[in-house]
Amino acid sequence: MKRRAKVRRTVTKKSPPPRKLQAAVSAAPIRLWGLWLLGALFVALALYSPALNGKLVFDDIPLPLHLKSLRQLILQTWLAGSRPVLMTSYFLNYWLWGEGTFSYHVLNVAIHAVNTGLVCLILLRLLGKAGWAKSKATAASIIGAGIFLVHPLQTESVSYIAGRSESLATMFALLAYAVCLYRRRESISWLEAVAVLALFGLGVKTKENVVSLAGILVLTDVFWPAPFTLEGLRKNRRLYLLMIPGAAGAAIAIFRLLSRSATAGFSAAMFTWYQYLFTEARVLFLYVRLAIIPVGQSIDHDYVPSRTVTEHGAIVYMLLLAALVALSVLWRRRYPLFCFGLLWFLIWLAPTSSVVPLDDAIVERRMYGALIGLIFIGCEIASRVRLPRATGYGIMAAVVVGFGILCYQRNQLWGDPDRLLALAAFESTHNPRPLLNFAEALDERNRCDLAIPYLRRAELMAPNSYYVHAMWGRTLSCLGHYPEALQRLQLAAALQPTSQVWEWIGLTYGQLGMSDEAGKALQKAVKLNRDSESAHGSLALWYEKMNNLAMAEQEYEITVSLDFSDTWAKAGLMRVHQLRAARGQQ
Repeated sequence: MKRRAKVRRTVTKKSPPPRKLQAAVSAAPIRLWGLWLLGALFVALALYSPALNGKLVFDDIPLPLHLKSLRQLILQTWLAGSRPVLMTSYFLNYWLWGEGTFSYHVLNVAIHAVNTGLVCLILLRLLGKAGWAKSKATAASIIGAGIFLVHPLQTESVSYIAGRSESLATMFALLAYAVCLYRRRESISWLEAVAVLALFGLGVKTKENVVSLAGILVLTDVFWPAPFTLEGLRKNRRLYLLMIPGAAGAAIAIFRLLSRSATAGFSAAMFTWYQYLFTEARVLFLYVRLAIIPVGQSIDHDYVPSRTVTEHGAIVYMLLLAALVALSVLWRRRYPLFCFGLLWFLIWLAPTSSVVPLDDAIVERRMYGALIGLIFIGCEIASRVRLPRATGYGIMAAVVVGFGILCYQRNQLWGDPDRLLALAAFESTHNPRPLLNFAEALDERNRCDLAIPYLRRAELMAPNSYYVHAMWGRTLSCLGHYPEALQRLQLAAALQPTSQVWEWIGLTYGQLGMSDEAGKALQKAVKLNRDSESAHGSLALWYEKMNNLAMAEQEYEITVSLDFSDTWAKAGLMRVHQLRAARGQQ
């Protein structure tokens, strides 16, 4: 009896309590994530360092990142619109560090590093579900997350301040997905389901295309523990019950957004729904090619659409895509990771690359989360190739280093937006927008004569475009050709009567000495946009020149209220106030 008691004591000392053992197992991925996060942040800062002080470019410019007015610092004005979480992140950047671009870029890099850690965790869990040994799954997770971190295709989502919409939305989506994957029990609890849904909602309020996470969750539950079974769906039934009303509300909100938008939805001018479908069938394969061989990247791709099902071979790509989806269903047990990764890729891109038309057929930042699906495919292929371990790791290291070099080179371009725009303009043969953007950059640097060849090329592509006429008007005005500039601006106003183009018309009339016409045009500009600080300032200057000091003072006051940091408007207000006082005017 004594001997048996001794044995029991010995066993008790060597075997940790079940709760401690479970805690140790649960802590392992968290420790891995923490270490990977620190390393990812260090590597990301090194790779993205050339772009950390990059200037505003493209969609960065209209963002409220440079406004100093106290009125515009009110949080509610940043929350207007359909992406309040994104705007809140910009607001926090501005509130804590001011208007310099450095802090915006650094936070983008930090978000990317967090996402890399989440990708590592997700790969680790799903490779384990696929039956991989722990050591093999850990190595593959680190390599796969490394590719996600350094791939040059990710630069637009990180180096582009406006690209934060993609990376931040993906962060919330991956957090929600990780909570679901790392739940404490096989069946998700109500609290965990609420947490997943809350993170999901934050993602949608950052960028709408994160609704694809719903499809990813269903796909995961259908694939694991066994492909195309209902066991996973039953275990997550609490989550899906909560998601149904949220999904309905999100669908209504997105439908309303698409119905109002001029650049997205079925009212978009560039495509019909079926033309967009034909085009995107080709674009999906271009995304895959850019992921494998990231050569030919562009901030604004010059991509020719397919207006018919046969144009540019769209029907071939559609048939090939259908065949791949069919094979993913048929081979789901033989090649589970490959099939899962392909369907992840397609589901993630479905909101932007299916039948809902967007003005831009191809945008590199859309691949930010979709790349994870291709990483799963890479894991499947790597597991099937029989190579010595050292050789396999050597090849993977070479791939990661090669992608890292290309990523650094890409960021050198993002650090110099003029070169980035020039490269896109040089390569453009069908898309006029890169040409117009580069022409605008040349005008801003008073190199207006160099913009003429680009404007001529743009006009050949879009002969009756508001943007082409407006840019011609600005360039001709910069060169001092005011009558020709006025003709172009009037053509632009006939196509799209914006406050900005009427302000330019008013200023051009002023250069021609046509004061009455200048005043009418500037008054129209203010009427079209009461919140335009520029239009009010131009009208104030016109009133001052016309010796209407009372109206000039009023317009200067409005200008200063719209932008308290406008020293030019403050000086004008003080000047007019002093003139009125000298003349005894109240």
